[in-house]
Amino acid sequence: MKTTQSQKRMLAGALLSAGVALAGSGLSAGVAAAEVQPTGPFTWCPGDAPVPTGNIRVNPVIWDENVCHDYWYVYHGQGNVAQNIWEGPNPPGPPPGQGFVPPPPIPPGWCWGLFLPSPCP
Repeated sequence: MKTTQSQKRMLAGALLSAGVALAGSGLSAGVAAAEVQPTGPFTWCPGDAPVPTGNIRVNPVIWDENVCHDYWYVYHGQGNVAQNIWEGPNPPGPPPGQGFVPPPPIPPGWCWGLFLPSPCP
């Protein structure tokens, strides 16, 4: 059976769209992994705009209006100024069960085969 030009184009389009979808899923995983660490430090000084906390009405940041403050964005519930804002030099790390955990090493003499460890040939 001979393939026509339109069949070749259709196959190329399907492969291209699958590649774009795969690359997009990889980028989203990278962005999600980047958000697990506390971010900062940032500085707020009197006269600056309010610090965004996700919900300023329920979770406002109330600063001493006479000095500048260094702060970090942390996990919800770990803040000392607002629920997700930590003021000071040492923010807490991720809560247990959060963040990247590398997979356990595979045994010596084993290889990765089709995403699963298996004996090396």
